[in-house]
Amino acid sequence: MTPFSSDPALLRKLPPLSWLTQTQLRWALPETRHRTYPARTTIIRTGDKAEGLYIVLTGRLRVLHQDGDGHELLTEIVGPHEYFGELGLFDGSDCPVDIESDTACEILYVPRKVVLECLEDNARAAMNMLRTTVSRLCATHRRLGKLALTTVRQRVAMALLENVSEAHGEWRVEVGSEQLAAMVGASREMVSRTLKNLIEKGIVRRVRRKLFVTDRQALAEQIGRGDRPAPTGIGR
Repeated sequence: MTPFSSDPALLRKLPPLSWLTQTQLRWALPETRHRTYPARTTIIRTGDKAEGLYIVLTGRLRVLHQDGDGHELLTEIVGPHEYFGELGLFDGSDCPVDIESDTACEILYVPRKVVLECLEDNARAAMNMLRTTVSRLCATHRRLGKLALTTVRQRVAMALLENVSEAHGEWRVEVGSEQLAAMVGASREMVSRTLKNLIEKGIVRRVRRKLFVTDRQALAEQIGRGDRPAPTGIGR
């Protein structure tokens, strides 16, 4: 962990530093630290105290709920120029999730006392952080609603469609089976069976360890199908 030395103009583009006044930025910069993490590193664990704010320069991180028995639920992906660690900053409560690097990451770390002092003196910055936090919580509630009210097949279809990118005329799925299972709140075995069925129907194909969507329309139709969800929702 080292002090961060770079052109302050670059930092003006990174929320929440971009919300600070020039005076606040000059004061906060010497307290800011540059950190690097390899892939698959747990940066914050459930139950940790909020010690500061983390701003992502490069890489991608996963926000996870885990039960200690190997089951996990992925609720958010955090990427470059986004931040995490804001929950608990204000009241000192424990972190409710694990934050894990999905790829190698470069991160700026701003201590809690610096963040709070800046927010207390900057209503615009405080409102921007509040809006971002509320937006994330609303997105999480929508995801949890989908988990409770849809079947595994429907959730897998939604996750596949939400995580494809076109390259050379093909629609490649950007997540693997393990991450897919965490996204939909189901066991890997259940997701594997669902993917096998989609592959047999010609909707999805697998090339080595990569998945490709071959019929997006048919996959979208899977979202409107499926058996009626059981009352417990995510355990099926």
